[in-house]
Amino acid sequence: MSIQLKVRRDDPLEDGSYRAVLKSLEKKETTFGERLMWLFEATEHNAEVAGFTSLSESTRANAFRWATTLNEDIRSKVSWGPEDVVGRECILNLTIVEDSKGYEKNKIMLVRPASKGEND
Repeated sequence: MSIQLKVRRDDPLEDGSYRAVLKSLEKKETTFGERLMWLFEATEHNAEVAGFTSLSESTRANAFRWATTLNEDIRSKVSWGPEDVVGRECILNLTIVEDSKGYEKNKIMLVRPASKGEND
């Protein structure tokens, strides 16, 4: 049996804008309580970037803002879920921050719509 693993880059991407696709969206227990974990893949850099939002149902919450950036149709719905956003493209504005263990990681500052022809 042959095993082939992709190499995932764990070094943070430089501050900037990156074309990405949402790979998954799931509830995750964190030190801040239950949150939504958004796992994006920066498609041209073979890098994963995770972002966390609250479970707030408010239209002012980041979860709703990110979801409607990925899928504008959500604005007219009464509920939404992973099936409405996973696989959708966007542009991530990233910066580098230090995590609780002292490692550098990317932080998602903004999720923007992917316009045709826009690259990082």
